[in-house]
Amino acid sequence: MSTPEVPQQGVRRETIERDVDTPMRDGAILRADVWRPAGNRPAPALIYRAPYDKRRITALDVLPAADAVAAGYAVVLQDTRGRFSSGGTWQPIMWDQEALDTYDTVEWTAAQPWCDGNVGMVGPSYLGIVQWVGAMRQPPHLRAIAPAMCTVGGYDDQASGGAIRLDHLVGWLVMMAADWLQRRFTAGKPPAQQTVAAIAEYAHSPRRAMEQLPLADILHLPDFPLPLRDVLSGKAEMKPACRLDAVRVPTLSVSGWYDVYSAATIGLYQDMTARSSSNHLVMGPWAHLGSLLPVQGELNFGLISGARYGGLAQRHLAFFDRYVRGIERDTPPVQYFLMGAGEWRTASSWPPPEVQPQQWYLRDGGTLSSQPPEREEPPARYRYDPADPVPSHGGRLLNLGDLVPGPLAQNHLEQRSDVLSYTSDVLPVALDLVGPARLRLYAESSAPDTDFAAKLIDVFPDGRAVLICDGILRARYREGVGSERPLRPGRVYELDIDLGHTAWRLAPGHRLQAHVTSSNFPQFDRNLNTDGPIGEESDPAVAEQTIHHGTERPSRLELTVLPAQTQPQTRTHA
Repeated sequence: MSTPEVPQQGVRRETIERDVDTPMRDGAILRADVWRPAGNRPAPALIYRAPYDKRRITALDVLPAADAVAAGYAVVLQDTRGRFSSGGTWQPIMWDQEALDTYDTVEWTAAQPWCDGNVGMVGPSYLGIVQWVGAMRQPPHLRAIAPAMCTVGGYDDQASGGAIRLDHLVGWLVMMAADWLQRRFTAGKPPAQQTVAAIAEYAHSPRRAMEQLPLADILHLPDFPLPLRDVLSGKAEMKPACRLDAVRVPTLSVSGWYDVYSAATIGLYQDMTARSSSNHLVMGPWAHLGSLLPVQGELNFGLISGARYGGLAQRHLAFFDRYVRGIERDTPPVQYFLMGAGEWRTASSWPPPEVQPQQWYLRDGGTLSSQPPEREEPPARYRYDPADPVPSHGGRLLNLGDLVPGPLAQNHLEQRSDVLSYTSDVLPVALDLVGPARLRLYAESSAPDTDFAAKLIDVFPDGRAVLICDGILRARYREGVGSERPLRPGRVYELDIDLGHTAWRLAPGHRLQAHVTSSNFPQFDRNLNTDGPIGEESDPAVAEQTIHHGTERPSRLELTVLPAQTQPQTRTHA
């Protein structure tokens, strides 16, 4: 690997070539805008591959193209196959083809006279997925990837507990339906006006599609590339297959605590780290779409929490300098933002090795206590009616339609009769929740299948109950998504609800709170309590739910916390 001198950043004199042909192995011509730094010396290159129009991704928060060029990198911004200026045919789910196109784009880039033969890749969401699938093909000149806010394989299955992520599903369907509509008109085969109107309605108000029962009836379009019934039944997979053992390059995984792929990003990092030490993780206080700004939900985490002043671009450049250029740079294995403390911190692994387990018990009367129960306590009960589900409000969801992700106050939901609330006493000292969080729930239901959903909440001194993280479990999948087991009415089951990962400080004077209920709609589809085929049900039934407390059935939060002596630290910037 060559190690050219890092150019001095100053006045930008980059050269930009528009719509440069990048030929693929099957003859398709994809097109890219190529930005080259000043001077005639070959430079290392960074590739962004996107289906969203290459001219709209130049200022991505993770690493703006201009910042990369100013740091001495050539940048290739490419429209993926069949999108905007690129030739070939696009299909919404064509990960094998994307892997081949990524390989060919890397090798084409490395062979250009303006490239020194060293190539990296960068970008979030779809741009991140193509990095993973491309790296699995092992293009010889690919040196490193920096996939952000994405997943491959089943890494986000635990985050949904077997429930259907309606924000994901409907978002994909609307995008695919719009593309299908354009193709039909282009081919001179316009669909019926009723079909056009339905697609327009779903695009304008995705909630209409989310409320459809049965779910499998959302859209029926001839020649549609992704049969919805196959997705709901598990016969078709929207995510690419995962072969991490084939990824031989360093990775920088980036996500946010309120990103829909937060848990998947961490899981990928952890498994890659088990294979090699050249993998890195950055976790900020961000959601999936939109700018990575300090303000998320209804909280402002401070100027340094945002991508710009938090140095996210500089973190990327340090990573690429080290692994693409071969220049020594300080690249900690883990960098994470501790919400509530306003600090960026570093760690040698995730979760940090110094964290300790801590349990908080759900007690009779709505109390959340760090002390285990000493006797059996009366259970709590509620009725779950799928016709009146608990509405989604904040958390790790897509800002699709009227949904808003992030840390939002949950006070209004606590007033519902189908939401159980458990609250601690006022905390005398700070409590740093850093790592995974789970709810071990002892529950029974009158239904053969139902959902149990939970939230971890910070109650501020002014009374605001702000969401930290949440999770859900479809009871039929309590032994794993690949194993269906109906419930027996009246039997108590021990259920494990994954709440994901977080890094959150509850300051002195705050209180810890947990909510338990059976729905979080429309982020997740409603369980109709009938144990019927997923997506085919349309007649809901009311379920009587019972949550147990006490010595024999100690329902509890299982948290990871930083010990008190590690909490005071110097605040760090980029």
